[in-house]
Amino acid sequence: MDGNQQVLPLAFAVVDEETYPSWKWFLQQLSRHVIRGRRGMCLISNRHGELIKAVREGPDFVSPHGVHRYYLRHVCSNFNSTIKNVVLKDLCWQAGSEYQLRKFNRIMDEIKKQDVKAFAYLDQINKEKWTASHDGGWRCGILTTNMSECINGVLKGARRLPVSALVEITLERTVHYFMCGRLRVKKCYKTTNCGRISHARCSYLGNKKAVEHTVTKYSHAQQSASVVTRRQGRHGMNTHVVKIANRECSCGKWNQFGIPCSHAQKVCGAYNISVASMVKDYYDVMAHNNTYSKHFEPVQSEDYWDDPNFQLVHDPTIRTVTRPGRNQTTCIHNEMDRRQTRARQEAQQQQGDSSIQENVP
Repeated sequence: MDGNQQVLPLAFAVVDEETYPSWKWFLQQLSRHVIRGRRGMCLISNRHGELIKAVREGPDFVSPHGVHRYYLRHVCSNFNSTIKNVVLKDLCWQAGSEYQLRKFNRIMDEIKKQDVKAFAYLDQINKEKWTASHDGGWRCGILTTNMSECINGVLKGARRLPVSALVEITLERTVHYFMCGRLRVKKCYKTTNCGRISHARCSYLGNKKAVEHTVTKYSHAQQSASVVTRRQGRHGMNTHVVKIANRECSCGKWNQFGIPCSHAQKVCGAYNISVASMVKDYYDVMAHNNTYSKHFEPVQSEDYWDDPNFQLVHDPTIRTVTRPGRNQTTCIHNEMDRRQTRARQEAQQQQGDSSIQENVP
């Protein structure tokens, strides 16, 4: 993802199937050609057993070089397959997507109250892997596979082509995507009203909520303060601790997204600090421009290609047809792709609880 919240393709690979050897090979190539010794890498994936095994054997996504995180959507799907309770599935999503530790603990207590087995299932998963409150800011708020599914949509149909045609169309569409990316960068220069901050993140600055907060200064050295939010119905009147020098707020959102939350913005104003100067460097318009500054080289005729020193040989035993008709070319939908409105209504009637949220992916 680039500094303007747009999908940024890094690497593609063609493999026969998702196995441990193919995942291991792909991660090795990613390390060699993309990562190149950089530290601070975060890999977010599903909980595919062969992939997890391959990740553990590579150095780039294990401490201290980097981290491996799970898609929350996949965790919730596995959880629902075992527990089979839509209310608990919603609570699982809420627990994983909550940035504040106290709220996470409260939701987990509710899960434990309703089903001890469900609580034990989630408790045995490393919380750093699937919860935003324990993540430490690595995943930048990314909880689902929506970003990678966008690329799958762009390349839909290409996967059924022969390998050479598949690679060619992938390259062509990627080049076109990067050409459009350069145009988006130029548009950001013209439309952004936040100085050096990219267009997509301008809306996060000048948060209207900050006006309603109350600040108490504590230290000029750390530029720390406590912030009390305004009461709104049953919510509000919460106290958050902000330390500008450490670029952190107890609400967890600044650490997660790299942009000062409303509490931090209020404290910046109290200490006469520019909010834009507290934003992470990767949201800078110049950094966004540098992302698309390189160019692809046109591909010449096959007569000018280097000899690869190997020959592709078709092995008919690798791919066998297990059912009639065409192979699946799109994502197989599960219960996470359906709203399950009726199931939630039935659960509300059984429990008499009208607070079950509908807007859970």
